[in-house]
Amino acid sequence: MINYKEIENMMNKNAKIPYPKIPKLYPNSRYAKMLQNDFAGESGELSAITQYIYEHINLKENKELSLLLRRIAIEEMRHLDIVGEIIRNLGEKPYYIDSKDEVWSAKNINYNVKCLKDIMRFNILSEEKAITGYRKALKYTNNIQLRRVFERIIIDENMHREIFKMIYEGV
Repeated sequence: MINYKEIENMMNKNAKIPYPKIPKLYPNSRYAKMLQNDFAGESGELSAITQYIYEHINLKENKELSLLLRRIAIEEMRHLDIVGEIIRNLGEKPYYIDSKDEVWSAKNINYNVKCLKDIMRFNILSEEKAITGYRKALKYTNNIQLRRVFERIIIDENMHREIFKMIYEGV
């Protein structure tokens, strides 16, 4: 059984953790290009937003789950905004492309929304890929302010993964 009250409490507690201010940065096109994967890569923020909104729309018969997916998508929108601003502060434009200059595509979305376990398995893996991407971003910067921003985003991504695991186990 899925405990949506517990999930809501988790999300509300997490929402109280402030995001650090995005720092001013020196131009660094190489680092900005790497961040394009977090922004609009296959498992980037744009894909997460689109995936969770798609699921929200298609799982309306489960109102609590549908609203939860929309709420998570909104959190991912905040991440997209933050990463886009970081890319701009690095002197580049945040295009909907990945680090290999491949344009973001709706083919990044899992359209199989028939089995809730499969949906949650896909979402768990997506969140794990996002966490890996932000850990890579941490690895390549010594800027403490920027590190705090990525660490804060990782807190959200870890929570999303845990929520999806709870749903997976509750199905």
